[in-house]
Amino acid sequence: MTAGRRQAPPAFVVFGDDWGRHVSTMQHLFGRIAGDSTVIWLNAIGHREPGWSDLGRAWRKLRAMTRGRPAEVTSAVAAETKLRPPQYIVQPRVLPWHSNTLIGEMNRRSLKREIRAALDRAGIRDYVMVTGSPPSARVIGECGERASIYFCMDDFLVLPGTTPRMIAPLEQELLRRVDAVVATAQRLVETKRCAAGRGYHLPQGVNYTHFATPRPRPDDLRDLPRPIIGFAGGVGPAVDVATIHEIAAAIPNGSVVLIGPVTLPPDTLRGANIHLLGPRPYADLPAYVQAFDVGIIPYVENDWTRAVDPLKLLEYLAAGVPVVASPLPEVAKYAHAVVTSPLGADFAAAVVANLDPSGSARGTRAQSIAAGHSWEHRAERFLEIVDEVTAAVASGDTRPRGVAVAGHAGA
Repeated sequence: MTAGRRQAPPAFVVFGDDWGRHVSTMQHLFGRIAGDSTVIWLNAIGHREPGWSDLGRAWRKLRAMTRGRPAEVTSAVAAETKLRPPQYIVQPRVLPWHSNTLIGEMNRRSLKREIRAALDRAGIRDYVMVTGSPPSARVIGECGERASIYFCMDDFLVLPGTTPRMIAPLEQELLRRVDAVVATAQRLVETKRCAAGRGYHLPQGVNYTHFATPRPRPDDLRDLPRPIIGFAGGVGPAVDVATIHEIAAAIPNGSVVLIGPVTLPPDTLRGANIHLLGPRPYADLPAYVQAFDVGIIPYVENDWTRAVDPLKLLEYLAAGVPVVASPLPEVAKYAHAVVTSPLGADFAAAVVANLDPSGSARGTRAQSIAAGHSWEHRAERFLEIVDEVTAAVASGDTRPRGVAVAGHAGA
């Protein structure tokens, strides 16, 4: 992966999500980087104040804190994704009430101790800190890192499931402290500006081989009538329910298949040809996506989705599937490969118009586009950004150096 670079990548300390719980953007990225560099990964430290519904997950997190490295989860993810797990996985001993002054100080001290202990175990003195978590703000610049980067994938201030009043001041502190921001959406590059002035656009990538390698049709799709119009991802507030029903009405003899966790009331998605299949293991997901006759992204447009680069878009293309999507800003860079349409009846009409009886020519073209946006390409570009940021910090250069790259950045 690093053959084109003139220097070996540095070691990293990464504030990410729970490694192995699901295969996220940061896990895709650092699962490639860990092949050439030492990665110390800190599991999630929380973006919302927990309620009663979180007791189950809180108990699992507490057990993980006492058990250390979650080897069984790490092995499962490695087998499914072919990613290399981080050499060190830390379950931070923190409480998620980050806005409480006393708890915040306890968390800061605990995180510093755990980071230093992990660095000692790994024998590392020179490293770069990367965080996707605003509550990490209080340890940025306090652990001897060569440079620090905020890896921003969502606007936490409008993201469902977070506590904005807790996150907002922490994110502002983080932006004051970090040396650069790397964001998956151009809007985030523009709105999440750090005091150092360096901002970079690094769009989502794709596990190309995983989704392009042909798979047999899953058993639970074999008896569904074609065409199959499919969505793979969280069926939540971003999904326009009315458009799903319009599509179902437009293909009365076909099937609308939704694969992923459902956080909307199931009654709102009832229909004779609407099928809620729920989550599927990442290892099996390509087989489902390859069975779609059209892959859809019917997202409403709001402050959250305007800052989203849909991971599923490139997964559809890698599977050779035609794509119809809402006209969101981050979809525009794939205008040559994706059909965009307003929601509702127009979207349903676009889906019907893009049913391809043969599929072969379009599938080959879609896959060739996706191949240029692999996670290997993204990891290489990220390491180039790290080189630039660390060089600027080392030289004492305080001028803004970030490049907000549009279009197919990082390909």
